[in-house]
Amino acid sequence: MTKREARARAKALRAALDMEKIGRQMARALFALPCWQQAGTVLAFASLPDEPDTAPILGQVLADGKRLLLPRVTGDGTMDWVGIPDLALLQRGAYGISEPPAGLPPVCPPEDALALIPCLAVSPDGVRLGRGGGYYDRFLAHAKGSRLLLCPEALVLPGLPADDWDIRFTPEEILTEKGLLR
Repeated sequence: MTKREARARAKALRAALDMEKIGRQMARALFALPCWQQAGTVLAFASLPDEPDTAPILGQVLADGKRLLLPRVTGDGTMDWVGIPDLALLQRGAYGISEPPAGLPPVCPPEDALALIPCLAVSPDGVRLGRGGGYYDRFLAHAKGSRLLLCPEALVLPGLPADDWDIRFTPEEILTEKGLLR
């Protein structure tokens, strides 16, 4: 199977899922994890309609007094992380994704941050299937700190194609609506 075929399959499967419900369940599972409780800074993403709804997570980051960093696309395949103090500041950016406005400066994520990473699907052996732009692969190649891949259980698929540059995740780094994959 090619990545294009895998993406088409994942998108078809996603269409049948209740991403709002899955997002709420993922949030509950996340909030019970030590990596969440210990994190002072959370790198997250504002979800698209076909992704697990991250609104409960983003709101809780701010409610808990943690620092919230969201990506802002800066060019082809590149993004900056930007601190966002209020979700009302988000604007529609590249690819229709809500992102911090241009007036907020980029920041360097601290090494002890918790990074929450999106995907279309993941394999049980940790191959992440993204949307194809390479934004998160570039970020993950140099990221420090803990990370969790947010993936609905129905999209943990066997045999996903991978390239040499694709970053892999351990089962303990894959969060579904039922908890860590383990």
